[in-house]
Amino acid sequence: MSPRPSSFFWRILYNFLAVPLLFIGFQLAAFLSRAGVARFDKIRLGRLGRRNLFENLARQLERQKNSGPRFWIHASSMGEYEQARPLLQEIKQRFPGAVRILTFFSPSAYANINHANIPAEVVSYLPFDSWRNARRFMNLAKPAGALIIRHDFWPNHLWAAKQCGVAVLLVNASVSANARSWRHRPLVRHFNRAVFDTFDAICAVSPAAAASLTPLIRSPERLTITGDSRHDQVLFRAQSKKLDEVLPENWRDGSPMFVAGSTWPSDEEVLLPAFVAVRQLLPSLRLILVPHEPTPAHLAQLETQLADLNLLSVRLSQLTAKENKRPDFLPVLLVDRIGILASLYSAGQVAFVGGSFGPGVHSILEAAVHGVPVLVGPRFHNSPEAVELYAQKILTAVADARACEQALLALWQNAAHRQKQGEQHRAFVLARCGASAKMIDLLAGAIAKKQEERKT
Repeated sequence: MSPRPSSFFWRILYNFLAVPLLFIGFQLAAFLSRAGVARFDKIRLGRLGRRNLFENLARQLERQKNSGPRFWIHASSMGEYEQARPLLQEIKQRFPGAVRILTFFSPSAYANINHANIPAEVVSYLPFDSWRNARRFMNLAKPAGALIIRHDFWPNHLWAAKQCGVAVLLVNASVSANARSWRHRPLVRHFNRAVFDTFDAICAVSPAAAASLTPLIRSPERLTITGDSRHDQVLFRAQSKKLDEVLPENWRDGSPMFVAGSTWPSDEEVLLPAFVAVRQLLPSLRLILVPHEPTPAHLAQLETQLADLNLLSVRLSQLTAKENKRPDFLPVLLVDRIGILASLYSAGQVAFVGGSFGPGVHSILEAAVHGVPVLVGPRFHNSPEAVELYAQKILTAVADARACEQALLALWQNAAHRQKQGEQHRAFVLARCGASAKMIDLLAGAIAKKQEERKT
């Protein structure tokens, strides 16, 4: 099928104007990083990681013994990778001999994932989005189908995939509904339409997301509401991780437990005084505190704050080291390890999700899936799930330390209310699971349609 005239215009403009500017921008950022400007370090690391990209990709593909179809899945960073995981697992279940080619844009994701435990046969950076690179990538990868997670879609790779007859889906799709968003400005909207034309299906996370996407799509029949694969991943992680693998026995002693996850200093200024006040009425209450960034400086600052409040604390790394085990009762466990928060939430009877007194709340799903009632601060409107739960009057938002204290007391003094709210939170997550299977159904159908078109 020949491209629309408008799409051809945007391809020319993108490749002769945007691509050179992007290339110059990346080169300049890498130079500034070498000169000591830390904010550009990720771009420099990304450039270094892409050296010999095609040679490494070819070697990985040559080692593959599987003869099934190939699938390309692209995730920008760690958040998108978590959304991709249930899709990768669903592909393997449907196509046991499949070769899954997972690409990343961000060096922070590529460098920090556990490469030994990735549900993909091939892992690579995504090449810089020039037309030559995109064609070379498609000729090497030869995918039958592709999944682009959320919004990290690069035009040349999509145009090359379409030209090669690859079935391409945009999944977990959403854009801002704000009319002032740059995506809705006239020129950008026309460019986005040319890019969205490359997708065989666009899977929106919700009816609201579908409504926001509609002005950007020329063929609305390609837009469908499937839900968000994050819910599937949250459930999978809750079922696969065992608490005793991450939390020592003396912190699984049946004491009432409050878990505060992904906290920022602005959250801790509210939480810690509230926790002290509640412990005056409930002395056995304990706190598992999981900072969003457990840097040495932040951990030291927290230990000072806790000491000023007369709260004894211990770091998780110290507690689990054989020579430093503390069998005595301590009210605060300071978690200095990343990647285990989703499991730690299951230890609590109540949870607080951080960021909500700072830049915006982090994911509430990881706590909710365990049937734990969730507290948040006032800044939660960046999370659609938090907004929906709050509208249903089953999410507790607190404005300050006093309100946090009262909310905690209300939950611990009324076990039936606490249990009911936790069950409502878990039901909210479970009702939204199954998106991954719907997306792979659509992908399989799009691949079959492409194969029929090639026969005729």
